[in-house]
Amino acid sequence: MKKLLFLVILTASFAFAESEPKAHDGFFLSIALGMGYQSIDFVVEDWQRDTDNETGLATDIDVKVGGRISYNTLMHLTLAGTTKTGTVDYGDEYGDIKPNMSLFGLGVTHYFVGNFFATASCGISQFHANSDVAVLSATVKSKGSEDVNTGFGFQIGGGKEWWVSDNWGIGASAAFLYGFASNLNDTKETSLGITMRLSATWN
Repeated sequence: MKKLLFLVILTASFAFAESEPKAHDGFFLSIALGMGYQSIDFVVEDWQRDTDNETGLATDIDVKVGGRISYNTLMHLTLAGTTKTGTVDYGDEYGDIKPNMSLFGLGVTHYFVGNFFATASCGISQFHANSDVAVLSATVKSKGSEDVNTGFGFQIGGGKEWWVSDNWGIGASAAFLYGFASNLNDTKETSLGITMRLSATWN
């Protein structure tokens, strides 16, 4: 993980030195917030045999940091998360639970004519089910706990951006985020999210 982070930072540093106005050729930072639909099967403890399912409205956050690897193509670290807007009542033992899935991985974004773009990322997915999950949450812990399980996930998306200065752009996009993980009882958690986002990007 440390080598991956170093590689992306090094790429971004070299790219930053070559940056030109209104061009996708330098340091890359994108922050997006959105809302949409999520279906999540989750557990609240390591030995739970069955999952609970929640579907409906969800919030979405996405952060990308990286730099150019070729013309109009950027490599980046991606941290994304989808969280159900409502809570689930688990009674006196657990209280109100908010399920969430986060993704931390490596991705590529490519810009086309007209500033349309496509993006894809894959990496570590992590499921959280507790009362402390924020509405907009994208957190991957190095060490799990009773209510955190780790697996694999990916994200794909696309949209369009408009330049508002030499380096800043604002955009609108749609994204698909999927992940899965298993607890100690091999009970499989899954999450599928489809969201619409608004973004601000520095390039």
